[in-house]
Amino acid sequence: MKKIAFLIFLLIGLSVQVHAKDLYLEELTILNGEISPVFEKLNNEYTITLPKEEYTVEMEYKESEGCTVSVLDNFDLENNSKVTILLKNEKNTSEYHFHILKEEEEETQSAFSEETKELPTGFMYTYKQYIIPSLCFLLIAITYKCIFYKKKKHK
Repeated sequence: MKKIAFLIFLLIGLSVQVHAKDLYLEELTILNGEISPVFEKLNNEYTITLPKEEYTVEMEYKESEGCTVSVLDNFDLENNSKVTILLKNEKNTSEYHFHILKEEEEETQSAFSEETKELPTGFMYTYKQYIIPSLCFLLIAITYKCIFYKKKKHK
C-alpha cells in the first residue's frame, strides 16, 4: 500500500513540474539598476541594487508564449523590499522574486557631532594589571609572616 501511495505521489509531483516548465521569462533587462546573479530563465530569485533616489524598478522583459505577466509591489521601494513578477497561463502560475537593495548614503560628519578626544590616563589606570596582583601578593606574604612567624630561641 505504501509503494502504491508513493508511486501516485511521484507521478502527480512530476506532472506538476512538467506543466510549470513552460512558464518563464525569456529575457529580462533592468534599466535603472544592477541585477545579481545574471538573469537565467530557470532561476527565480535575484537581487537588484538600485540607486538611492530610485523608487521603482524599470524593466524590459519578453515572456514565453501564452502567458500573462503581472509585476507586483513595484512602487515606493526601500532597502530590503521585494518585487514579484507573476506569470500565469490557463493552468499554472510561476513567480520571479527580486530582493531590492538601495545604495547606501555616504556618511558625512554633521556640524553637531563632536570628535571624541582621548583623555590622558593616569599611572594607576595604565598599569593596574601589574599593580593590583603585586599588592595582593605582598599583603598575603605579610599576613603569612604575622600568623606563622615563630621566634627561635638561641641557647
